Order: sequence, then C-alpha cells, then structure tokens
Amino acid sequence: MRYLICMLLGCSLFAQEQAPAAHDPAGSNGSFYVDGIVYQYAAGAEYTLVAAAHSVLNHKFVAVKVRMYNLGQHSATVKPEDIVIEDAVAGRVVQPVTGQELARRMRHPYNMARYGVSNGGDAEQEMPGMGNTVSPQLLEMMRAMAARASAPETSGTNLLYTDTPGALQRSEAPVPAQCDQLCRLRTREAQGADALAQLQRPTSPDYVEQCAFLANTVPPRASLAGVLYYPMGKLAHLLPSAGSRKSHLLHVTASIADETFQFVLPVE
Repeated sequence: MRYLICMLLGCSLFAQEQAPAAHDPAGSNGSFYVDGIVYQYAAGAEYTLVAAAHSVLNHKFVAVKVRMYNLGQHSATVKPEDIVIEDAVAGRVVQPVTGQELARRMRHPYNMARYGVSNGGDAEQEMPGMGNTVSPQLLEMMRAMAARASAPETSGTNLLYTDTPGALQRSEAPVPAQCDQLCRLRTREAQGADALAQLQRPTSPDYVEQCAFLANTVPPRASLAGVLYYPMGKLAHLLPSAGSRKSHLLHVTASIADETFQFVLPVE
C-alpha cells in the first residue's frame, strides 16, 4: 500500500514537472490611457489587439476603435463581421452602422445639427487655431503626407489606419530605449490625431467614413486599425451612482484565424 501511494505521488510530481508553465495573463493583457480614453490590449500567439470605445457625434453613437497587429509569419484577413459587440448590460448583440451609411445620414440636413456635423474641412478640424501662420516644418510634413496619399501602392486603402510592415517595432514618434510592449502600444495610439478624440468634436461625414474599419488582409509585421459605429440609443445603461453620469458596458469579441480576443469596454 505504501509503495502504491509513493508511486502515485511520484507520478503526480512528474506530471507537474512535465506540464508547460501556466500562461501569465499579466504579461499578455492590460490597459493604458491616451488623453483620458482607456485602451485595453491582449496578446495572443500571433496577433495583438488593442481596443477602446467612446461616445461620439453628440453622444448619438459609440465608436469602438480596434487595432490588430500581425506578429505571425503569414498574412491574416480580418473583417468587420469578425468583431462582435454585445451590450454587456442587456446581454444582446448590437448591430453596427457602416461608416458609409453613417456618413450618408450625416449629410442629411435634418441630422447635421443632431450629429454635430462640421461645415469646415478636415484639415481645419485636425489643426485648430493655426490662423494664417504655417511653419516650414509643418508645411514639409503636410507635403510628405500628401505625397504618401497619392502614392500608387497606397491608393484604395485605408490610409489613416493601415501601417507599413514593422509597425509594432518602429514608430514615427521617438521611442525610449527601454520601451516595453505596453510603452510601444501606447506610443502608437498617441501618435497624430486620434480618431476617438476627433469624433467627439464636430467632424465631417468624409472623416467618419474614412475612419471606418474595413476588411483587409494584413501582412506579417504590419497592423490595421479602424472604427466601428453603434447607435448609442440602443444600449442599456448602468444605474448611475451619486454624482456620476450614465454609463454603458460593451463586450467585444474578435476572432482572427484560430485566436479569440475578448474585452469589456466602459462607455460614457
């Protein structure tokens, strides 16, 4: 009997030694802030996803921004229907409104005031307060952006959110030498004019359509991002506590190849 017990304990210890180490969730997911907006990220075997949500267009819609990094060795196709948004309070799936359809609604005279449609151009929206002064550095940057937009290899793509290969390793902004994964992900989202921040201000239908998440095939070492739009009025809200505003919760499920990512995003 004692020999049998020793054999069972020995087998148990041997199995524990041979079993792979448990996956540490603290190293593969987390959150960070960019200008008051909370971003969540999750890292899988070959892909990393970053997601955030905020009310936009005079609080008539929720914009869910998703960025996918392809860290694998093969190209991966991601489509809007691969991302499912559920109202976590009501427990039901919420159907998105395409960027094209939302832009069409914004152009209707009846909705222009309701959605806070801007009468100015996109350049005025992204660079307010410039007046008639343009520095040589800014002028050179604008020329470079125009040249990139007119390049043949980028025509027909989502220019605002499609990165070149190596986007996770390289960035336009200076990156500290000891920049870890969280630092790199935050640095990428903090570059330039953020779509979620811009959509909270008066904006144009063209900008809304340009930011929309579109189906794309992402090559290795590249990333893709875009915005999904959902009607705010169809979301149930949490009961507000004293001194707080009504808020919502979205459950985001994204499936890429054989990997699945889930987030719970607060929306105010």
